Amino acid sequence: MIISKETLVKAFEAGLPGEEVQWEMASSDRLIKNFPRIPRHDTAEAAVMILLYRLNGSLFTVFIKRPDYEGIHGGQISFPGGKRERNDRSAEETALRETSEETGLPAENIKIIGQLTPLYIHVSNINVIPFAGWYEGIPVFTPQKSEVDFLIEADMESFIREPVIKTGDFKVRGENIRIKYFDYTGHVIWGATAMIFNEFLEIIRRSRPEVRG
Repeated sequence: MIISKETLVKAFEAGLPGEEVQWEMASSDRLIKNFPRIPRHDTAEAAVMILLYRLNGSLFTVFIKRPDYEGIHGGQISFPGGKRERNDRSAEETALRETSEETGLPAENIKIIGQLTPLYIHVSNINVIPFAGWYEGIPVFTPQKSEVDFLIEADMESFIREPVIKTGDFKVRGENIRIKYFDYTGHVIWGATAMIFNEFLEIIRRSRPEVRG
């Protein structure tokens, strides 16, 4: 069964797996410290994009490697996205704008096909609203150097049939924590990105009964 844009739209319309599936990939500090899941009154809003496109007959998505810096998310692998700006009329517009800025792709060529469950990130007090978007054609990326070290083009089939989920001990913000992560060709995809991605993978599995179980 080929994963088409229409197949995914129907899968989103059938309903979201939700928070429970996201938290299957939560790190130990989120669980042990029982981080709050509901945004505060002063929480900032952000949006990210799971960008999908066809390449050599397969479905791909793209991750970005953030530059190393002192901030909370420095050096991490994430989806394109960022904080909502004052001129953004909606979270969807934020996701499109940030994706275009960070990857160099024209926003008008990206069709939003669904919105996933928002995820509150306690350590940065940001509520992230994830979207899935379909890019028509083969993308030609020109990453924004100030925001992106490099891009990781990932074949979705690698995650759908046999996702490589590992567990390891890492030092994060001066604290040793145990994390669950996706290992994609040696790249560690963890934290909020892994949680959001896990829900998206479940949406795909629901649209492809032959890969379940």
